[in-house]
Formats: sequence, structure tokens, C-alpha cells
Amino acid sequence: MAENGAAQENQVAKHQEVGHKSLLQSDALYQYILETSVYPREPEPMKELRELTAKHPWNLMTTSADEGQFLSMLLKLINAKNTMEIGVYTGYSLLATALALPHDGKILAMDINRENYEIGLPVIQKAGVAHKIDFREGPALPVLDLMVEDVSFTHLSSIFCANHTSL
Repeated sequence: MAENGAAQENQVAKHQEVGHKSLLQSDALYQYILETSVYPREPEPMKELRELTAKHPWNLMTTSADEGQFLSMLLKLINAKNTMEIGVYTGYSLLATALALPHDGKILAMDINRENYEIGLPVIQKAGVAHKIDFREGPALPVLDLMVEDVSFTHLSSIFCANHTSL
């Protein structure tokens, strides 16, 4: 019985490690989906950043691997070019977006904490997509107010706002 309890605790720890609340009610099913479908299709830079972020004390704030792949698929479906991300954290969803955009795509990324963004920045640079990102530190509302006058972001294909974000 003790072994079964330890196995259940290990399963819960795996689920919590991905920093995700799932619609699925079964942690075992969710873990199976991750291991058989999501992780094998995850680009290497995203895997590296996910594993790096999992070590951070606030890792529950990250976008999960399945959400990152879903976001990437949506961006490709709409042929997104200019996007905005409010709430970057270590940049997992930002990297998913940057990888999905064309070479000349642009992302206006905002977060109140540059330190967390800089955790993932080396991975983003190594992936060759840092040139797409215009990171701005601080609250989003002042930046959004300035955007009214900024011609370069008059057309946005998508806006991603992290659920932990305060504007």
C-alpha cells in the first residue's frame, strides 16, 4: 500500500512539474498524452526552456507544453505575422510564438519582471528567434497607450495574455 501511495505522489509531482491545470480530470491520462503526443513533437529549444523553467520556484506560472503547441498551431493556421504577448515569465509561450512566426514576424512582449524573461533569453537566442522580439519591461497599460501612436503595431494577428498577468 505504501508503494501505491508513493507512486500516486510521484504522478502528482509530475503533473505539477509542468505548471498546468488541465481540463482532464485524470493526471495519469494527462501524463500519457504529454509523453506520447506532446513531448515527442516539442521542438528542442522549447523542451530546453520547459525543463529550465521547471526548476524555477514559480514554475506553475508557465504555459504548459500542450498549450504551447496549441498556440503555435493556431498562429500558423492564421498566418500570424505581428503579435503581442502580455505576461512573458521565462518566455515559453513567447518562444512558441516566435518559432511559429515567419522570419520577419514581430512580437511585442511585455512583462513587469525582466529577470524572469532573462532566464529564457539564452534559449530564445540559441533558437535564432530573438530578432523577432521587442521586449518591454513594466506594466502593459502604458505600453498599450503608446501603441495607439506606433504605426509598426497597427495590425496584430494575435494577442496572448497570460492568465497570471496584471495589466
